[in-house]
Amino acid sequence: MSTVGRTYEQLHSDEQWAYGRLADAELMQAAVALPPGRAVDLGGGQGRHALALAALGFDVEVVDTSDAALRQLGDQARAEALALEPVRANIAFYRPPPGLRLAVAALIFHVPARHASLQAARAVGGGLEPEGMFYMSVPGFSRQTRGLVSDLFAEAGCSTQWCVNHVVTRAERPRLPVSRRNETRALGIRKQVPAAHR
Repeated sequence: MSTVGRTYEQLHSDEQWAYGRLADAELMQAAVALPPGRAVDLGGGQGRHALALAALGFDVEVVDTSDAALRQLGDQARAEALALEPVRANIAFYRPPPGLRLAVAALIFHVPARHASLQAARAVGGGLEPEGMFYMSVPGFSRQTRGLVSDLFAEAGCSTQWCVNHVVTRAERPRLPVSRRNETRALGIRKQVPAAHR
């Protein structure tokens, strides 16, 4: 296990809801407009997004490297009578199932090396159905961060629908370090591939 992996394993072992219990409001506002279908939550951890999406009727696969997080997610899903599929994997090597209606990557794409994040975004795009939604958040709101988001969407074959600066409150994420108060939150839509290019 890498140093980063050990850090997350320790974080999830020490504290339930290390990143808060609430799903991102921007994600939920977008998700309620979709008919339920297959979804993947990359780096989903203890399940703040996956549980909310499952409650909306999505068939959610949660990908994370932390055994502790996936155990907590499973316990919470059983307590809420929600069906989720936990997958222990590094997002850089994960290949999502086809026919995804929604992909979520909250606070994960800044962790791997840039080429690995772009590779993961490309894989997500390959699983997204046309008009499927891709939601992501990354720490900070700067030209560089927005450039990364734009590049990730381009790799996934998505057009950017919106990109906002969200100031995260302690109510949302009680353990939030001060340096991560701002997040770039963005939504992209998988483009239709012209028949001539299929």
